[in-house]
Amino acid sequence: MPLKSGLFLPFLIVLLLVSCAETLVPPTGEESDAALPDPTVAKHTPSPDPSPTVSAPTLPVMTATPAPVLLPSITPSPTATATPLGCPYLQGTVEAGAIQSTAMREQARFLVHLPPCYHEYSSKAFPVLYLFHGWPMNEWHWDNLGIDEWRDDWISRGLSGPFLIVLPGVGSDGRYIHSSGGDNSFEGFVVNELVPYVDSHYRTITGPEGRAVGGISRGGVWSLEIAMRHQDLFGSVGGHSPALSLNRPLPQYDPFLLARQDVSGLRFYLDAGDGDWARTGTIRMRDVLLEVGADLTYQVHRGEHVDELWRGGVPDYIAFYTEGWPTSYATLPDWQSEDAADVSLEP
Repeated sequence: MPLKSGLFLPFLIVLLLVSCAETLVPPTGEESDAALPDPTVAKHTPSPDPSPTVSAPTLPVMTATPAPVLLPSITPSPTATATPLGCPYLQGTVEAGAIQSTAMREQARFLVHLPPCYHEYSSKAFPVLYLFHGWPMNEWHWDNLGIDEWRDDWISRGLSGPFLIVLPGVGSDGRYIHSSGGDNSFEGFVVNELVPYVDSHYRTITGPEGRAVGGISRGGVWSLEIAMRHQDLFGSVGGHSPALSLNRPLPQYDPFLLARQDVSGLRFYLDAGDGDWARTGTIRMRDVLLEVGADLTYQVHRGEHVDELWRGGVPDYIAFYTEGWPTSYATLPDWQSEDAADVSLEP
């Protein structure tokens, strides 16, 4: 039945109210809890991100401290014994010993001055310089002249390579004075007792090219006589103010006669002071050596026959003795064995 126009408007209002009421009624029960978000949870818990989480790379922290200094590694090689690259020590060490000498019929003392880092370079062999004292001095004569301090200073500054110094000392009134050579003399002590002892107790170069001998005054006469008679042991010899004018040897031990034999295997150094009483004999020996064409260095220093003369000459002495020897630890030859029978400077 058609509605009358008078009733249409109230009917329309009722219809609209019913429709709005159905829309505004909230759902009930569990459906309501799931549909309405909890404002507290929504504030503190972010929505899950379906994409995989990617961590940002960790960057180094930049600070204001200076960059570290890179130092060389000191870890030794696992397959070989590490060799020091250099010697950090400025001074060597000294060892004292004594031999009951059959040749001298007395207890002969000696000092062995080891170069810096001798023990650190345990696989290396070293040259040896034997130096004889004057009369009536003892094994401390050359030590008091500063030979070891000069040696250590030159090594530390790279002016020479490392080497041992052996300083024997004997009584002031024995065969050192009252004999002129041979097995039953200071010669016999050096050749048959001292050199073998040093070679068996220290790592030494045993060829003559790695062994030198020198002496002051009476010791200078001994060094010339011993070296010229044993060129298989010594390659260089020095006579520092040698007391040749006071020497009264048997002919077979006379340096002037020995020099006229074959001395081509030796390098010679002679020196004396300009006010030195030993200068006359030194000049005579110089002339003989020049006559036979020997390899000779001759110098005159300022002074008399006293310690100050030889103390001032020590740098020249070291320069002569070390010529031709290894110039550094790295160039030292390898030590072959305990007896070092075949250690030399030959390649």
